[in-house]
Amino acid sequence: MLQDMIFRHMITVFMIVVFTIVLWNRKTFKDAETKYFWVTVISCAILVFEDVLESMAAMDPSLKMLRIFVSVIGYTFRSVAAAGLWLVVIPKKKHSPWMWAPCFVTMFVSCTAFFSDIAFGYDENYNFYRNPLGLVVFAVPLFYMFTIIISTNKYIIERKGIAKYNVPVCVIMCFMAAMADAAVGGIRVNEAMMFSCVTFYIFLYAHDNRRDTLTGLLNRQAFYDDCIEFADTIGGVVSLDMNGLKMINDRYGHEAGDKALITVGKCINDTIKFDSQAYRVGGDEFIILVFHRNEDMIVSTNMNIKKNIEKKGYHISLGHALVMEEDSLEEAIRVSDKLMYEDKARFYQTGGRDRRRR
Repeated sequence: MLQDMIFRHMITVFMIVVFTIVLWNRKTFKDAETKYFWVTVISCAILVFEDVLESMAAMDPSLKMLRIFVSVIGYTFRSVAAAGLWLVVIPKKKHSPWMWAPCFVTMFVSCTAFFSDIAFGYDENYNFYRNPLGLVVFAVPLFYMFTIIISTNKYIIERKGIAKYNVPVCVIMCFMAAMADAAVGGIRVNEAMMFSCVTFYIFLYAHDNRRDTLTGLLNRQAFYDDCIEFADTIGGVVSLDMNGLKMINDRYGHEAGDKALITVGKCINDTIKFDSQAYRVGGDEFIILVFHRNEDMIVSTNMNIKKNIEKKGYHISLGHALVMEEDSLEEAIRVSDKLMYEDKARFYQTGGRDRRRR
């Protein structure tokens, strides 16, 4: 019995132990993300103990109530584990108590086994069977996982690159594991949950390393990497530089300057479409890689960026260039930089104060 339990849960326990060590020492993520990673890891640990107890109770019909109880715990914490992963990728300001409601649905449906078999029950030989309502306990975790796809697409996933497939692959894996669990039983969902948790950690770690910590845009290293990775698909570049940052820092302090950069970065990111990616490549320098060659669309987006930033009380200069087949990306960046500096010169000639003056 003990040997069988060790074999059944060896992979899950190994991932729980290793990931617990990683989480215990991690410094890179926000406290909220750490908390919800712990929710998933602890839930998976509970699922291991639940399966051991359920297997023991399954050998003795007099322990039927215990078997039902631990089954309720197991089904509920599968949903809790999935909810933890969802809350990791959702911004804290978007959190709501209603996000936990499906977990309570799972618990309520599972608890019907104490007085009815509409979800699941046991025949005269004490063999487990499941009725259609019992599929809710699998549907809820899958609901969470598919919601994660939507959420990561909106908040986390890069607009370009193979990394955007990491989360969907995890969801497909969990779906297949849930179907296998529903059909033949076992503990594949536990393993899938922990594997997804580890994958999420790696995904978010890589995501954080590619992000500028102040503005949330992609950083200089990400820009260099993407110029190589997407060299064949980049159709245009936009160079942007904030006007008057030095004056803001000198007059109001660096905290005000940081607020200005955060605002500019947000305006840029909120304005561009999914066919573009924005980067902060220097103090007040930004660049956008565009994955099409429609110059009218680029000009329209540039005008909207300027307009949105000016509504916030700041100003930005920009220039753009298309990456034509006969030109290199480096040449397009040089041209867009040149046009951006010409735009900056016009800004200062019409009343802006040159940030380089002391």
